[in-house]
Amino acid sequence: MKTIIRNIFLGSVLLISSSCTSFLEENPSFISPVNFYQTVDDFDGALRGLYPQGPSFDLAEIFADYNDRPESAEQTGDLWVNNPGYGFWSIRNAWSGGYATIKNSTMILQEIKGKNFSETQLNRIIGEAKFMRAYAYFNLVQFYGDIPLRTVVVEGAEDIPIAKSSQSDIYQFILDDILDAETKLPEESQSMGRVNKYVAKAFLARIYLTSAGFPMNITANYAKAKEKAVEVINQGGYVLMPTFDKVFKTEKYTSETIWAQLFEAPLISSSMHTLTAPTGSQTAIILPTDLFVKSFDAGDTREIWGIKPEYTNMKGTKVIKRPYYNKYINEEYLENELSASSTNILPWQTQIIRLSEMYLIAAEAENESNGPDQAYQYINKVRERARMDRNNKDHVKDLKNLTKETFREAVLLERKHELYAEGFAWFDLKRTQTFHKVEEVRGDKLNVPIGIYNNTWPISDFEILNNNIEQNPEYR
Repeated sequence: MKTIIRNIFLGSVLLISSSCTSFLEENPSFISPVNFYQTVDDFDGALRGLYPQGPSFDLAEIFADYNDRPESAEQTGDLWVNNPGYGFWSIRNAWSGGYATIKNSTMILQEIKGKNFSETQLNRIIGEAKFMRAYAYFNLVQFYGDIPLRTVVVEGAEDIPIAKSSQSDIYQFILDDILDAETKLPEESQSMGRVNKYVAKAFLARIYLTSAGFPMNITANYAKAKEKAVEVINQGGYVLMPTFDKVFKTEKYTSETIWAQLFEAPLISSSMHTLTAPTGSQTAIILPTDLFVKSFDAGDTREIWGIKPEYTNMKGTKVIKRPYYNKYINEEYLENELSASSTNILPWQTQIIRLSEMYLIAAEAENESNGPDQAYQYINKVRERARMDRNNKDHVKDLKNLTKETFREAVLLERKHELYAEGFAWFDLKRTQTFHKVEEVRGDKLNVPIGIYNNTWPISDFEILNNNIEQNPEYR
């Protein structure tokens, strides 16, 4: 249903040009939204079409100060050396994909009006559509800064050109949507992979934490971030998995999964093995530096299990010759020495929000609001789970006796150790204004030094040329 809906009428805003309009006028099989949206099942089909919504790993992870030069020397290599181009496919797709979700969510919200469904059904549909729209806007405003705020579906080419809105206006719109979604969504998801009330609460915690940092600097939101994170922690339905390795390499939710991107191989598959397996095929773009490997405490399973030094298969072939992230590696592919083009059949989920993030949000937010005294309980919960030997207190020792400043550094490092290769890196660098760390570890490997332009990515050439949107000032 997802593919059918997208192909029939749920296209991206950027594709609605005069040529596209002509195509739709000439295509007698086109199904208008008015004719499609009739039953609850129709709306559910459209909602399913909004998924999956995993992070853009090229933009979100490639620039991390803990990530090494990617195998690819083309566009991802250019991103790594701080030389992005506005025609790069990842920059185009992050924009067009986000606005496609916004258009499709808004269409659902427009078409639901006046439908004679039960209040429960109406609330669930509205809540889910508003959540997905807020999620798309959150990623867009992070990546691109000031952006067009579209609140109605574009009907024709004449509706496309609109001025950018300020980031504060975008954030307000996001909060309006997500707070309404929180009240309307049920506690149980319609199906695995779809959002519910607690996904909304967890996402609110992330929004509040982000908006407390740069560029919004609404420091009062630290307290709100902690409040929402603790609501999710205390809900009781989520529990940290007993060991770090059990969080990954599974098709189904674990006890700490709040929201994940699901796949149905071979129709829809995860690319994470390909993105993290440096087999010399120029496809691995997320790779750890030696310095990052050395930054872990003794007995930390997140390094011992999560980052492997190399891989030699049963045939004696050294398939991987350097350190790599193990979270999404399928050893069967390495044993069979499959080519990169043959490994895009991975059905394992990709984490989007999980419980350990909530503990780290609560720890960071509490420290920023009141200092570290009441923050240790949250960060040490995550560190305890990371111990290879839970009875050995020398493995990933509990944190204590830190100042507010040293705790701040500790929790940011803890986020790296816990959440590497999950799409947080660039967002954390931006909100904490720590891009200088990238320059510190890469030095003259950067083609362009770190600067104010690193707070956004350039806007896609398609949007500038076709829709008359101004390029971000720092890239003009």
